Amino acid sequence: MAFGILQPSKPNENIGGTTLLEIETVDAAEHATELKRGTGRHATTILVPQPSDDPNDPLRWPLWRRDLMFIMYLYCTVLCVGAIGPLLTASAAVLAEQFETGFTEITLLTGYNTCAVGAFGIVLSALSRKYGKRPGYVFSMVCAFVGTVWGGAAKSYESLLGARIVQGFGVSMFESVMFDMVGDLYFVHERGARVAALTVAIAGMANLPTVLSGLVTTRLGWRWMFWMLSIFLGLGLVLIVLFGWETTFRRPLEDCDMIGAADTTHESKGTDSPRKETGLQEVENIEMEVIPPPQRKAFLQRLSLYSGSYSDIPLPTMIMKPFLILVHPAVIWSTLLLSISTAWYVVVSFLIAQIFATPPYLLTAVEIGYMSSGPVIGGTLGSIVCGLISDPIAMALARKNNGIYEAEFRLVLLVPMMVTGVIGWFLFGNLVVAEKSPAVITIVWGIAAASIQFCMSTIGTYMVDGYRKISVEVFIIGMVVKNFVFFGLSFGVNDWVTIWGPAKVFDTIGGIQLALCLLSGVVWIFGKKWRAHFYA
Repeated sequence: MAFGILQPSKPNENIGGTTLLEIETVDAAEHATELKRGTGRHATTILVPQPSDDPNDPLRWPLWRRDLMFIMYLYCTVLCVGAIGPLLTASAAVLAEQFETGFTEITLLTGYNTCAVGAFGIVLSALSRKYGKRPGYVFSMVCAFVGTVWGGAAKSYESLLGARIVQGFGVSMFESVMFDMVGDLYFVHERGARVAALTVAIAGMANLPTVLSGLVTTRLGWRWMFWMLSIFLGLGLVLIVLFGWETTFRRPLEDCDMIGAADTTHESKGTDSPRKETGLQEVENIEMEVIPPPQRKAFLQRLSLYSGSYSDIPLPTMIMKPFLILVHPAVIWSTLLLSISTAWYVVVSFLIAQIFATPPYLLTAVEIGYMSSGPVIGGTLGSIVCGLISDPIAMALARKNNGIYEAEFRLVLLVPMMVTGVIGWFLFGNLVVAEKSPAVITIVWGIAAASIQFCMSTIGTYMVDGYRKISVEVFIIGMVVKNFVFFGLSFGVNDWVTIWGPAKVFDTIGGIQLALCLLSGVVWIFGKKWRAHFYA
């Protein structure tokens, strides 16, 4: 038992998320195994998954190239997820007056947008799993660009609603598949910081456009929110077409995110593995066929939208698979924690204009937009902290566990999630009722936003490390449930806060968050048993 993590009743050397990650010295590593290792300060770190000898394997690309591509996708994620979703938050009162509707109707513009994200994301993600990610990313950027241009030209509420739905088609890919791309491009010991950066793009920067949209609406008119966003989306579309190369790679090993910790540990003690000897004897008696090494694809070849099929599973089965895996305890946990935790974040964006554009605050669209600077700063700082501590904590616990890494080591970040979430949500509603300064309230909002970064980083790294074979489906079902929760809340959240009052609403939210974090301790204790059963 490592730190309270229960061991499987039947030993299984190939449990995804359990691997030999660290050997004390370079000499020991060379003596113990022929597995590929890192360089420099990671010279004793075994590369998980093991890269192939194919020059088209993304794991063989230089780190600077992988990071540049990842930054490009983060830029598009900020625009599609962080900008499109909350784009109307600060301008809700202006739009309600423009189209002569109430706050609920304006909220539904975002509600139907999230509904489109969830509904279309199921099919788009399955297609990406089957035929690679590049076609899906190009299609998503086209939808985001077209929907945004349409939104700026909309002359009626119904037309704007249609534009928001098309925009939602463009968000789907970036909400669900980006986490899996981290697994395509990076080794286990590199993923924590990148997942943290991704959470900045998805949630930390989600209110940055809101900070500017209120000012743009006041100075130039609400249509310019869409026009300006379309300029940046157009640039992103060009970058994706030219440099958004395919990252999906069909590896020769069925599951390359696991290395038999037991076997490798025995080798490090100097004992010979009979299975290894047998394999060598068999190789000696086989006349090997000389196979020419694969050639690196040329630039024009990388621009192709079709690069083959990456799975033998029929497409209808892949569409249904995210729902079928909901029987697994870890998937249920990740789906509930992610969807419910991020739902509160969207609740605030639905309510911010209703609370602060009316008495006693009477803030303008510009002032409401400035309030969103709190969650931007808080979310960004939270993600920076995640990036700084996620990988070091996992590596430190692996060293204390005789070099064996367990995916549950990623769950440590749930502790700061619980602390920041409880402080942020319990204080937010009570400070509004007490009519405290909006500056103070936005700071508290920022603390709550940091909680979401810890949540997304924890779930992202844990599911990619522990359940690599179904990680795409895990993020798809999480995205689907989350967006349909958003859609459901958009019908009644404004009336909810009117009837209950901000204090009671956010006290309830804080209580639910506390319960979810405490229940997550079950995953720490039984997580390895669940993984062993899954990989049995």
